[in-house]
Amino acid sequence: MKRKPLRLGRETQFGGFLSGSIPLIGFLIFGVIPLVLSAVVSFSELHSTDLQDMEYIGWENYSTILTNGDKYTYASYWSTLLYALNAPICIALSLWIAYMINRSKIGKKFFRSVFFIPYVCSSVVISLTFKTMLYRYEGGLLNALLEKFGYEPVGWLIDSPWIFMLAAVVMTVWAGLGWCIVLFQAALANVDQTYYEAAKLDGASEAKIFWKITFPAISPTTAYLLTMKLIWAFQSMAEMHLLAGTNVTPAWGDSAGWVSDTVVKHIYNMVFVRSYEYGYGLASAAGWILAIIILIITRINMRTQKRWVNYDF
Repeated sequence: MKRKPLRLGRETQFGGFLSGSIPLIGFLIFGVIPLVLSAVVSFSELHSTDLQDMEYIGWENYSTILTNGDKYTYASYWSTLLYALNAPICIALSLWIAYMINRSKIGKKFFRSVFFIPYVCSSVVISLTFKTMLYRYEGGLLNALLEKFGYEPVGWLIDSPWIFMLAAVVMTVWAGLGWCIVLFQAALANVDQTYYEAAKLDGASEAKIFWKITFPAISPTTAYLLTMKLIWAFQSMAEMHLLAGTNVTPAWGDSAGWVSDTVVKHIYNMVFVRSYEYGYGLASAAGWILAIIILIITRINMRTQKRWVNYDF
């Protein structure tokens, strides 16, 4: 005897539909609508939050940034490119650490937990910790270590823009190691051991085994991490903003303070600090140009992955 299909009442169906549509509503309110609005504003001149003051000017904002932009706008893109170097450095270092941990006989879970702890901390906590405990000129741990060995203290965040960038990259690499190490360890654990056994029987060296077997086998994980880390690097703001504070640019002079401004931080300054000069239109155009750059870099990265990513293992 066939059972009659269960029919839900209209109230139950409406409740289920409403519950399932909450994520969609949130995406529309906080994702699609701001995206469309920023696209519209990027073709306009606007210096206030009142949309009635918006004046359509076409492609002028994009032309201003690409051809007639000031040095701070151009410099923010160069600063972001330099800061993005933390992505390949972090991936290479985390791969080496994960490889060494997997070869260890004991303590795998312990070291995995130790390296993963910084990843669960917020970027605000990490930035302030590095700024106040490690990079501080007087009383900082790094300068205390230098003085112990007879060297002069270094102003990590004030002496030079290049030292500042190095300090920012080192901090970001340290903070991102844990996530990469966990994924690399999982990828390394899934490599078929018969490949290693066959290579050892043929007398292959450790270096040859790594480049001919290990790296091709984990190349999909490497490609994923490279793509995600590059996207995050181009969207970063909090780390540089907290490290730089408000006193770095005057200390370096007008020509060097740009290194602490990523594109996202510069867009923030366009809107909330110097809106009278730049305006919401220029800021929106700068944001869309950054999105296009990220799209192009991601596309190039995915196209080049066909040459070195191997899915046959």
